[in-house]
Amino acid sequence: MISSVGGSNAPGLATALMKEKTAMQDVAVAVVKKGQDIERAQGESALKLIDSATGVAGPGRIDVHA
Repeated sequence: MISSVGGSNAPGLATALMKEKTAMQDVAVAVVKKGQDIERAQGESALKLIDSATGVAGPGRIDVHA
């Protein structure tokens, strides 16, 4: 009876579970990379904003009214 529970499906089940875990890890990595891309874009936008504010007030100064 016990052999019928474990049977020949065990390797297939283990493979399916490993594939599912790998797929979940791939999704997690993709989410982290997307978050990093968003943070990078926000940082670049902030730098552009700071650069545009320094150009109006003169060198070394930031126009806080812009």
